[in-house]
Formats: sequence, structure tokens, C-alpha cells
Amino acid sequence: IDGDDTKDIDDAVSIQKLENGNYELGVHIADVSYYVKEGSALDVNAMDRGTSVYLVDRVIPMIPHQLSNGICSLNEEEIRLAISCVMEIDHTGKIVNYDIFESFIKSRKKMTYKNVNSILENNIVPSGYEEFEKDLRMMSELAKILRKSKINRGYLDFDVDEAKIIVDDKCHPIDIVLRDRGVGENMIEDFMIIANECVATHIFYMELPFIYRVHEVPKEEKIHDFLSYIGTLGYVYKGNMKDTNPKAVQGLLNFLKDKKEFKILSSLLLRSMQKAVYKPENLGHYGLASKCYTHFTSPIRRYPDLFIHRVISHYLDCGYDVDNEFLEKYKVLANQAAINSSEREKIATKTEREADKIKKAEFMEKHIGEEYEGVVSSITSFGMFVELENTVEGLVGFRDMGNEYFIYDQDRKILVGENSKKTFKIGDIVKIKVKDASKELRQVDFEIV
Repeated sequence: IDGDDTKDIDDAVSIQKLENGNYELGVHIADVSYYVKEGSALDVNAMDRGTSVYLVDRVIPMIPHQLSNGICSLNEEEIRLAISCVMEIDHTGKIVNYDIFESFIKSRKKMTYKNVNSILENNIVPSGYEEFEKDLRMMSELAKILRKSKINRGYLDFDVDEAKIIVDDKCHPIDIVLRDRGVGENMIEDFMIIANECVATHIFYMELPFIYRVHEVPKEEKIHDFLSYIGTLGYVYKGNMKDTNPKAVQGLLNFLKDKKEFKILSSLLLRSMQKAVYKPENLGHYGLASKCYTHFTSPIRRYPDLFIHRVISHYLDCGYDVDNEFLEKYKVLANQAAINSSEREKIATKTEREADKIKKAEFMEKHIGEEYEGVVSSITSFGMFVELENTVEGLVGFRDMGNEYFIYDQDRKILVGENSKKTFKIGDIVKIKVKDASKELRQVDFEIV
């Protein structure tokens, strides 16, 4: 189950209800490591890239299209190699039994989130989905159990909006819309998370070389700064933020949920968190409230997942009886791959954001002079940034705030009119006019109406 335009399919899912009432969930992941052999030119190039890069209307793949969209992709009605993680899950969302093994699979149906959501949200069954409706409803039932379990342990949902830039066949932007995250998207996310946890925990207790996806506890001073800031907006949170349990931040998010500035404050709180990285040691994943986590489910587009498939295949082949030479070699390789993948991920993320900025600015070039309503997303010493509903962000400089001079109050993070004492602060709704936009400079300028 994936997006309408997805061509590189990493994962497939299967489900059944067991006689004891538990669910048997299968997460089947394309075995890229069978084709990309260690030390080969393909492997060296894949590690150099570290990840696939998604740029508005195209993918710069980590491995060539002949593999990513072809022989590795779990295409409908094609026999493919996979590594399967099949889990027995009880009614509380706990894994009570599991098996991880190399497999052949034949995907019976390539589904889209749009069609799955049509069934699970609107009770409309698209043509060709009739025989799968029962399984999809069972999957949705299990996903609700898994999500409830995650939330109970402290899972953090920052609910940050993401933009989808619609372009024509020449890559000119024609619209910007918010990405829809429906029941289907959340369901697959929940299934991938539990499979990643299952595989990570399995290897962790065997003390074998591996790469973990690590998200460490936030720095106390960052949380303190955030609490101080929301205090300037008049919000005093009385929860215990010295507690390092994710439930502390979850409580803070719940406190902010009904505030008019929630979207902006949630984004600021997210920035107060540490960045998730890859490491050869397990330090847990704070944002997922997970004690042990890895990236196993996307070997077509992420190198750590490919590395993990390679070592899992070796462990399965040798019955987990690993010799010292392999252990020492792969401890070094895991460390190298973790460091390199973390760096390449940073570069890819920055590149994707810059590409989005270019296309957003190009889109707004055609809307100069038009008026919109937006929300103040940040205050600076040279003006303020305003974000529109479609996530386009523009700068309102001091000279574009009208006839009055505004003073930056650093302590309260607000702008104050010199004569009128009018203030602008984060979360304020303002009406703006698009003054200028430049795709070359990747920026948009607004003025207050």
C-alpha cells in the first residue's frame, strides 16, 4: 500500500486472525542485499549516496532504477525475494511470538492509500479491491490497537503539516496542497514501526553488530527555553518536564493541543528535540517512545536498511553462530555505515527542503500582488515570518509593516509599534499581500495589508 505514483515498493503486508484470537501480521521487505553484494560497485555507490533523494517530481535513487523499480520492487503478481517478519500480536498490541526469515513472495495487489482510505474512511470499495476488504478492515482494527499502545507508552505526535507541490510536465508548480495523512497512511506507519522494533530487539539481545535508529532524550536547556517562550504567550505548563520519559513531552503537547498557535508551537517544540541519527549501539528512540528501534523496512532507498538486511541474511544462514572474524569486521562496518548514513541523510533532507523552497517561490511569482491570510510563524530582529495555509512562508520586513517603526523585544519575542504599541507575536493571524518572490533567491516577501 503506497502513494499513487510510487514505483519503488519496499514493503508488503499480510494478515490473518489466529484461532486464539490473536493477529498474525506479516511485514515483508524487499531483499535488496541479495542483488547488491558487499563491496561491489553497486554497494560502494549506494553507501556514497546513503539514501534516495525525493525532489518534488522525481527521485534520485540510491540504487539504479533497474533494481529499485524492477527486480527488487515488490511489484504486483511478480515473485520477489524478501525478508519477512511475521508477528503474533495480542489484543493489547504486544508481540507474543515472531519469526524472521528469508522468503519468496508474490504481491497479490498493489494498493494506493487513496483507495484504501476510500474503504476504511468512507465505506466505498473501489473496483478490484472487493476480495481484500475483509483483510483491510482487520488491518485497520490491529492498527488502532498498535497506535493506542504507542500512545500509552508516550509516542509523540507533533502533527506538523507537510506540503505537496503539484507540478506540470515541465516541473512548473501549478498548486501547493497539504499532504493528507489518512487511516491507510497511519496504518502502514504503525506496521512498519512494530516490524522495526521486533527486528531491532531480536538482534539487540543477541549482541551482534547492527545499526540502530537512535533518537536521544532532549536537552534540558532546550525544553526550558521552550517553556520560557510559551510563558511569554501567557501559557504556564505545570507538568514535570525534568522527567526524561517521553510522556512528559506528550503531556506538554496535549496541553498545547487546543491553543490557537498549536501548529507553530508544535513545530518549535519539534525543533527543540534532538535529531534522530544512526548508531551501532542501541540508545532507544525518544520520539517513538521505543526502547529499541532500527530502520529495516526501506532497503531500496536507505543504506542502513540494506546493511541490516545483509547482516540478518548472514545471521540466518549461519544460525546466529557468528565467528569472531565476522564480528570484528562488521562492528567496524556498522560504525562506518552509521556515521556516513547520518551525514548523507542530513544532506538529502537539506536538498529536499531547498528544492521545495525553489518551487514554492516559483509558485508565488505568479501571485505577486494577491492578498492572503497567514499566521506569524517566527519573530526576528529584522521583521517577522508569516506562513500561509499552504505552508509557503514569507518575510515581512520592518519597512513593510506600514507607516510605523516596530521595535524587536528580544525577551518577549514580539514586535512592538513605537507609537501605537501594537504588537505582533507568534500565532497572530495577519492579512498580507505578496510583495515579491524569487526562485533564484528561494525567498518570498510579504507586506502587511
